[in-house]
Amino acid sequence: SSLPLCCGAQMAASRAMAECASVLDGRTSLSRLGRVAAHLKPAQPLRPKPHRWALAGARCSTSPPQASFLAWIVDASKGTLGSAKLLNFNALSELPQQDSNASVTVRVHFSTINYKDAMIMDGRDGVVRSFPIVPGIDLAGVVESSDSPMWKAGDEVVLTGNKIGQHFDGGYSQLCRVQAEWLVRRPPAFSLEDCMTIGSAGFTAMQMVMHLEKFGEALPEKGPVLVTGAGGGVGSTAVAILAKLGYHVVASSGRPSVLAEYLRGLGAAEVIGRLEGGGRERPLQTQRWAAVVDTV
Repeated sequence: SSLPLCCGAQMAASRAMAECASVLDGRTSLSRLGRVAAHLKPAQPLRPKPHRWALAGARCSTSPPQASFLAWIVDASKGTLGSAKLLNFNALSELPQQDSNASVTVRVHFSTINYKDAMIMDGRDGVVRSFPIVPGIDLAGVVESSDSPMWKAGDEVVLTGNKIGQHFDGGYSQLCRVQAEWLVRRPPAFSLEDCMTIGSAGFTAMQMVMHLEKFGEALPEKGPVLVTGAGGGVGSTAVAILAKLGYHVVASSGRPSVLAEYLRGLGAAEVIGRLEGGGRERPLQTQRWAAVVDTV
């Protein structure tokens, strides 16, 4: 029961999360996300109709280590999906796109469905280095074994972005082998499930807000903030964060009539349609918004 997580403007979230997690003292994006996290969860759990490749249940097994494990394998050619199957494996070496530099094995408890993941699961071109592959650009879980001194068995970790799910096998597997430097310790403010409720999209949204405040000197009293692509993962989370922080949020969407109630429920003060390119007879016009989170 989380917001739809479609990543429209993925940033280097893992590195930023590592920097923020080291100083959870109320001044960082993660600590601020902790204070607004409850605002991001709908009062009633969302029950979307499962996609044809949706995994039954929203999480991987959290049972003790087993000799075999499950993973999604997607294969495609020239933009046409060949197969998307949940298969059983006995060793990570059996997966198609393993990283030779990986040094940590993680038992995955939660992942997300980002826009990139959806494209991969449908076999689209231009997202992955090559098929077949295990999708999933995000994961949260527990270290099962590590060849790196950075991590030990039992550590709870998060990985958002980097190259998993696109260049190397990703988080849609009960086991995932990754590079030690890509992992971030689970922040104390969140559970593993919370981390994936936020995911790449949520963290990107928080980073956008922080950048507006730091470089744009945005403040609630300076005027309304426009969020484009407000129906997506980054946009909808930005709407919720900004509203919780006291901003007058104007949510722009290509489906205003469909999403108006949802966006107002997240805190949007106004819901408008997609911004059109017309009406620019003059090079300079009156400023309408104090700041913009542009995911489009």
